[in-house]
Amino acid sequence: MVKADYAASGYVATEPFRFYDSRDDTPVMPGGTPLWMSLPIGLNQPEHPLSASMSAVVLNVTVTGATQDTHLTVWPDGQDRPATSNVNVRAGATTSNTVTVPVGKSNGALMQLNSGGASIIVDFVGYYQPNLGQRFTPLAPSRLLDTRTAGGALPGGQTRTVKVAGVNGIPADATAVALNLTGTRATENAHVIAYPDPARRTATSNLNVEPGKDKSNQAIVPVGPNGTITLFTNSGSTHLVLDAVGYYGKHGKTLFKPVVPKRLADTRATGKLAPGATTTVSGLPANAVGAVLNVTATDTTGPGFLTAYAFGGTLPGASSLNTLPGATVPNHVTTPVGSGKVSIFNSWGGSNHVITDLLGYFTNP
Repeated sequence: MVKADYAASGYVATEPFRFYDSRDDTPVMPGGTPLWMSLPIGLNQPEHPLSASMSAVVLNVTVTGATQDTHLTVWPDGQDRPATSNVNVRAGATTSNTVTVPVGKSNGALMQLNSGGASIIVDFVGYYQPNLGQRFTPLAPSRLLDTRTAGGALPGGQTRTVKVAGVNGIPADATAVALNLTGTRATENAHVIAYPDPARRTATSNLNVEPGKDKSNQAIVPVGPNGTITLFTNSGSTHLVLDAVGYYGKHGKTLFKPVVPKRLADTRATGKLAPGATTTVSGLPANAVGAVLNVTATDTTGPGFLTAYAFGGTLPGASSLNTLPGATVPNHVTTPVGSGKVSIFNSWGGSNHVITDLLGYFTNP
């Protein structure tokens, strides 16, 4: 194992693009064996040339066609496989999650399914680099859109433009926003795309929705014309809820410190989180003002949600992930930090086990 210490970095937003799809050459990736993935470092992507000096990348990873219930772990090459997870999927289902991972010693990352087999699809979202890019300001979650109360469900094949900059404490000149995107009341299995330019829909995806399930995924989206982003779903119809959790731009305050993924807390060792209860996750550096986490809910007894927020702060009126009985649900969560700790609140829906992995943290320079 190579010891890694990554420099504090700014964020460079890119137009999302698909760069890996195992269905092209290995339709079913077998479990139990790590797969090396070359990251597109230094790639001359049209209109978005990519740096050769990235410290970490932000990806949207989709697992589909799983032969059994399983989970996927992503980590930098040159490191031992961590005791963490990124995407949990049920047999036959499709699940996606945002993944932030440091760049490994060979400019790559490793992926491994715990068991079974599945196809893996990876979209490139953006990257962090020392001495480059924009700083980040974490925000307590604030709602930007809820189609259940305004505008109605998004029909398949149509788009919805949402104002994300110049509102809710996000400056008008923000270059990218970190959002929690939730789909609910979907009429069909479908996918949702969040992208900056309404005239150029990207061949990527951010969220896979299913009838009868509330599903969430965090998205980091470049800001498009007039401070907006555009949402699209390919079929059926779905209601969408959009919560802002932070922004990048010249007024941003913090830099990102990547870490090799690390497990911070697991209530399976300490006891379930009861409905209406809050658990405290410690182990973050004392100088951390924000954190990038992978939070997973499992062994859920009733539908509900979890909300992550700064320890000592006020519980916001928004969710970080939606919990489902019989399903293990992960989500990439960006949250403010208080005194090196994060609080995670469980709604009144049912009890949950909660697993929290650290992917990196933000500090004031």
